[in-house]
Amino acid sequence: MNQPLTNKVLLIGWDAADWKVITPLIDAGKMPNLKRFLDRGVMGNLATLYPILSPMLWTSIGTGKRAYKHGVHGFIEPDPTSGNVRPISNLARKTKAIWNILNQEGKRCNVIGWWPTEPVEPINGVMVSNHYQQAPPNYKAPWPIKKQAIHPPHLIESLAEYRIRPSEIEAEQLLLFVPDAAKVDQEKDKRLGSIAKIIAETASIHAAATATMQLEEWDFMAIYYDAIDHFGHGFMKYHPPKSPWIKDEDFELYSGVIEACYRYHDLMLGVLMQLAGEDTNIIICSDHGFHPDRLRPQYIPNEPAGPAEEHRPYGIIAMNGPDIKKDELVYGATLLDITPTILTLFGLPVGRDMDGKPLITALEDSPQVEFIDSWDEVEGDCAMHPPDMLIDSVDSQAAMEQLVELGYVEELNDDKEQRVQETVRELRYNLARSYIGANRYREAMPILEELWDQWPTESRFGVKLFNSCVQTNQIAKARETLEKSLERKEEYANQAREELKQLSEQLKAKKPEEITDSQRHKLRKLQARANVNMPTLAYLQGSLLFAEGKYPEALEFLEKAKTTQTHNLPSLYQKIGEVYLRQRKWAEAESYFLQVLEIDPVNPSGLFGLCRVYLKQQRNQEALEKAIATLGLDYHNPQGHFYCGVALHRNGKIEEAEQELLTALNQNPVFPQVHRRLALLYTKDKLNLEKATTHRRLAKEAMQRIRDFKAGNIPVTETRQKVFDWYERSAYQRQQINSQPTTPISESVVIVSGLPRSGTSMMMQILGQGGLPIFTDNARKADESNVKGYYEFEKAKQLATDNSWVKDIKGKGVKIVAQLLPNLPAHIPYRIIFMERHLKEVIASQKKMLMRLNRKASKLKDEQLAQTYLQQLANVEKLMTSQDNIDILFMNFEEVINNPTSCCTRVNQFLGGSFDEVEMQKAIAPELRHQIVDNYVKN
Repeated sequence: MNQPLTNKVLLIGWDAADWKVITPLIDAGKMPNLKRFLDRGVMGNLATLYPILSPMLWTSIGTGKRAYKHGVHGFIEPDPTSGNVRPISNLARKTKAIWNILNQEGKRCNVIGWWPTEPVEPINGVMVSNHYQQAPPNYKAPWPIKKQAIHPPHLIESLAEYRIRPSEIEAEQLLLFVPDAAKVDQEKDKRLGSIAKIIAETASIHAAATATMQLEEWDFMAIYYDAIDHFGHGFMKYHPPKSPWIKDEDFELYSGVIEACYRYHDLMLGVLMQLAGEDTNIIICSDHGFHPDRLRPQYIPNEPAGPAEEHRPYGIIAMNGPDIKKDELVYGATLLDITPTILTLFGLPVGRDMDGKPLITALEDSPQVEFIDSWDEVEGDCAMHPPDMLIDSVDSQAAMEQLVELGYVEELNDDKEQRVQETVRELRYNLARSYIGANRYREAMPILEELWDQWPTESRFGVKLFNSCVQTNQIAKARETLEKSLERKEEYANQAREELKQLSEQLKAKKPEEITDSQRHKLRKLQARANVNMPTLAYLQGSLLFAEGKYPEALEFLEKAKTTQTHNLPSLYQKIGEVYLRQRKWAEAESYFLQVLEIDPVNPSGLFGLCRVYLKQQRNQEALEKAIATLGLDYHNPQGHFYCGVALHRNGKIEEAEQELLTALNQNPVFPQVHRRLALLYTKDKLNLEKATTHRRLAKEAMQRIRDFKAGNIPVTETRQKVFDWYERSAYQRQQINSQPTTPISESVVIVSGLPRSGTSMMMQILGQGGLPIFTDNARKADESNVKGYYEFEKAKQLATDNSWVKDIKGKGVKIVAQLLPNLPAHIPYRIIFMERHLKEVIASQKKMLMRLNRKASKLKDEQLAQTYLQQLANVEKLMTSQDNIDILFMNFEEVINNPTSCCTRVNQFLGGSFDEVEMQKAIAPELRHQIVDNYVKN
């Protein structure tokens, strides 16, 4: 392990901060603290990830991993306990964050306001969650602080005092943002209220951060401010220069808000720098930028997370401290590089499973970077929540829906169900987009197909599927997808027009104030669905024709797309440039790539297009300059490194060319053109014929792998046996916690529980046959799946909403599915017989039953469903074994079938020994066991 370069690191997150806004303010002397910071440090662009959604991005910053690895996929998630939805929590994160790694290495960490960090983790230090600062809307309402918002608990009371309500923001403070605030009619215009809210929340986070910095010891500290993003979505539209669609009076009132916001952050930065001291390395970063110029969209897409359209793909990074270079620029940084850089500063190895790299060029002394396979495999007190809490909420919800379909859990009401379904939909969509952002289109496609099949009116799913088909060279499928998308769009647009006509008639008679928010929302949705975006349609058709090699026809459609919004023009001009490049019309291609850069001067695609044009024209030095500029913005770009290598090679810079080509291979090992270029280099320039021969062979192998990939010959990973073998691994440990009850059976509620199809009905039959009164309403009749009956009580499915009946059934037996056990009322003695069965048999039996009932099976693969069940069961087991009022007996289904005598004796003894064991055995029917693990066929 390397010696640490630093003793302390302060990480400051400014959501949506952008150099396009900052640089003019620094030049005007309006951000003096940041200027002082940069004069003695380094700065650069920080490339974001796709999709540009803050919870996903800040978790990537904190882990060094993409969203499909870390598990946070959106803004809200299903709550498996309530059946409703909740704000995204850190329970979705399934990998260690930087503070978890540092915690297990003995470092003291303070984390303030990071998104998402609720419920807070028990780190060695202080954690204040991202909900800490959020005041209730009613300024007179009590504002208690939740226990899960602050760690350690003894700081809850003191840190609660640092929070500021929006109503406490004085007029003098608002005037700094809106000098003519007195002109605002606050009955009609609520924007001053939103400004006060953002100021108050930011001040609350800053107060908690500065107090913690001074009063608590720390080695690493992370502070997250969301104000720039919130001000951006509310007020960037009014920022100079004035957009044509903005009203003059709005521009006059609110044109200074963004500048005031940045100056506010500069003041806070000055305080943080002073408190941190000269011996601290400080990193400032943003997760993305925010378009402040002609790239601002006039219209926001009417879809979840539509405001992300205002985000720019480059945020900021700035570093200052004793181990940081002075007055330098950093190139090619991405937000995935933050965690690896912090690890390197502390002298710790970087995980090979991390997607980023340490920013070595920013450090004064370039250390030797060390690696380990994964920090997740390193044992130690990392202070993450226990594994049984880290449940994938999407998979958990899908598993719960399977229980509903099987009839073991009450169906959600329409509002809840729709909310949960839409939430899961967006989380799945964002997961697919995360795969797309990593160029893993084939992983994204099944998700998109599933979503589009379930939500056919959501054309965005079809568009993403179409683009994925094009990117994977599945051109026939791309055409089929586009045609299907056009048919659906026309059909649903006509339906929407009819519904819109009817709704408009209904609303005509109403005054504006009588129209509800839900009606307005429905109106907007119908208007969006009724319209056909002709420029987008033309762009897609042009893209397909380009992929089919029909270049003149492609240009015809792309020309029709020029009526699109200005912020979409760079991607359109880029596509037209690509068509001309393919036609070998270099001048026309160059013209369009230059137009891309005229609109967006820091567009890596436009720069890369010019690089290729110049290489085709043998303008090798110009090509090299554009290649270097491209990689400065987008370093993880194997094609960019390849063309840079070609340009260097042509310019006679052999060593540098070799390095760039090897970097391209490191980023993409399946790249035949790189191998060919290296073979040429080793043949003509470096005279290493052995390496040349090797690269020619590797080029052929790479080509074959690409052909196999395009043909779909991809190996399928087998279901991991370890998931299904969980019962066998841990059966001994569970046997050790079987209880011997002391409360009389007459005073206890006897519960038979387990997963559906794990033998719970058979155990109920055993108990009834032996003489225990069974609590059942027989509403669910015997059928082919349970020929002897289900022995259920219908209200048991509603345990999450009504458990009042449980206290009245002492001395009786009732069946309750495992996932509902946490909803049992407390302080009642329970004897729980918990049935276990191999998960392969459970899932196979569930599927067979669902097919017979003609009900939907879970969308999860068997392995995912098994893993989710295991996590749920771990939660239930923890509950059952931690409460004094619960006695438990684990019974294995297979053992009951094979050894009925000894098993019935154990059950009888658990229940007090007064039941007829001979009769109990008569309820056991081995011939009814249809699913046997040895005959299970893997997916």
